[in-house]
Parts: sequence; structure tokens; C-alpha cells
Amino acid sequence: MILRMCVLLLLAGIPALADLSGQWSAGGAEVFVLRQNGNTVTGTIVGKPGEPTYKIVDGVIRGNRIHFFVLHEDENDPEVKANEGKPFHNLGQGTFTDDEIVVSGSRENTKIREYRLVLKRIRK
Repeated sequence: MILRMCVLLLLAGIPALADLSGQWSAGGAEVFVLRQNGNTVTGTIVGKPGEPTYKIVDGVIRGNRIHFFVLHEDENDPEVKANEGKPFHNLGQGTFTDDEIVVSGSRENTKIREYRLVLKRIRK
């Protein structure tokens, strides 16, 4: 038991395997623009012109796992309007390699708008 706990603590401190900074897409109009600093990830999700831009906040990387929140705060966002104008977060979590992020989630603390995406790195 003690050995297992030591291994888990060591793994939690291992730096990320890849640098996730850059642009990622699931093949649709939205582009995830990620910025990694150590084990922290932030960024934006940019759609078509005129669509809201979403902030990626509180992102954390441990080993090959990623966990982040997508902040919905734009007053013109139909989902914010449906939420009585109140901002909210969607949860995202999953695994990654150098060229792929497999992420799933839903609205924070619910099963509303469950999703699963396979994001591929956009190479320039």
C-alpha cells in the first residue's frame, strides 16, 4: 500500500510528455488554441466569424492526462441565454500524445451536453 502511494505521488510530479501549445481541431469549424506553461494549460476555442469564443481555463496536465474547463460567458451565447444569462463551465478531461488529444466531458457537475472529441494537432 505504501509503495503504491509513493508511485502515485511520483507520477503526479512527472512533467507532461508533450507540449500541447498550438492549434488543434476535431475536423469541424472550431479550433482549440492551447498554451502550455509547465503543467498548466489555458487557451481559447475559436469558431466561425460571429460565433462566441470560449476560454479554456484552469487546465492541468499530469503525465499524459489533461483536465480543463471551458468558460461560457458571452452574453450572446445561446447556452448562456438558456442559463438565464449566467456564465458556466464545461468540463474537459482525457489523454494526449504529441499529435492527438482524446477529450470528453459535459457541463460541470451534470450530464448535460456530454461530448467526446478527438483533436488532431494542426501542423503549419
